[in-house]
Amino acid sequence: MRFVSREDLKAMLDGKVPLVIIDARNHEEFESGHIPGAVSIPSARVGMRVLESYRRTDRIVTYCTDLNCEASEITARKLEKFGFVDVLEFKGGIEDWKAAGYPVEK
Repeated sequence: MRFVSREDLKAMLDGKVPLVIIDARNHEEFESGHIPGAVSIPSARVGMRVLESYRRTDRIVTYCTDLNCEASEITARKLEKFGFVDVLEFKGGIEDWKAAGYPVEK
């Protein structure tokens, strides 16, 4: 399992590095605010939809709520199991992102 810090994730977004950001929380939490450009794919729903929508070589970052949330890790592990080769987990989640004063979308 590889990890990405909030600073490195922000730098990737600012630098327009091609990546897919997966918010592994439920849809209601996603709607209340998420990292700009993120897509909502709750960890329990990761499966064929992801396999069909993305290439296994895409850089994918997963996140959820905070350090205590396991949804981003579950999602990252599933993606690796499905053969995705560039998966990063943002362990701090949306709470860490907001604590840094970074923007969120609704």
